Amino acid sequence: MTRYNIDTCALLVELNVSQWTARKLDRSTTDELVSNKHAQAKGAARVNKNLFAGRSELEVVGQHVTETRSYVYDNTLPWSDSGIRLLPSAKFMEFNSKLQQAEDKFHGLVTEFVTVYPSLITAQAMALGDMFNRNDYPQPNDIEHRFNFNVNYMPVPASGDFRVDIGNDAQEELRKKLSSLADERVEYAMKDIKTRLMEHLKRMSDRLSVDYVSGEAKPRKFHDSLLEGAHDLCDLADSLNIVGDVQLSDARKALKKAIGGIDVKDLRKDVGARTDVKTQVDDILSKFNF
Repeated sequence: MTRYNIDTCALLVELNVSQWTARKLDRSTTDELVSNKHAQAKGAARVNKNLFAGRSELEVVGQHVTETRSYVYDNTLPWSDSGIRLLPSAKFMEFNSKLQQAEDKFHGLVTEFVTVYPSLITAQAMALGDMFNRNDYPQPNDIEHRFNFNVNYMPVPASGDFRVDIGNDAQEELRKKLSSLADERVEYAMKDIKTRLMEHLKRMSDRLSVDYVSGEAKPRKFHDSLLEGAHDLCDLADSLNIVGDVQLSDARKALKKAIGGIDVKDLRKDVGARTDVKTQVDDILSKFNF
């Protein structure tokens, strides 16, 4: 297995965001539904109330959290099952600035929600009808504590700097295991960005195809994100290539060349331009099948 030393060129990042979901199990409605449907099995159905149905004040908080998580996943690599991600050191300043902005926006949205929270409860009495129960709603002085946004940065562990009182032979064995585990995680992380790139290339190849019906060219439809996503992936494949993978680098450069100077309008209207880009994309796929 290839040995990687990435503790000086990458760091670990962990995003922890908690938010109140405003979902509550409605036991009486659940029992009523199960009874009406003559279900015999306990737990055959479960009715959860959306305590703020029809209101957007809490939804915008959730949407922002989803967008923030997407940004983190798009700009980092997987590292552990616990959600810790690998961030190239070169991207730290940009990444940290983006996360600080996201945190500020998160707290701003939460403050707006907390401010109108008492009046929203009153409005929901009519919106939920017989399903409304004031006891489902936390007290106003407690609600803000149910939201939290925290980002942690940690160094990548260096297996060579491992100390534990278990004897030299055991230390060496444990050091080998930790080193092997770290290498496996790096390879898994690199496979992630390669897979992202290859999947987008396959999507490009499919969407840039031209079908012929009775001799007439019928270009397939695609969204602007097909080309925008390709440019974004070229940048990501460069910044996330923490081990200098030659195959990934060559594929990125080839894609960058294929879409350089091409406008999305050209791909839609010019069959020749579309075919040329598809040919180059297919060539990348044939050479760099990860």
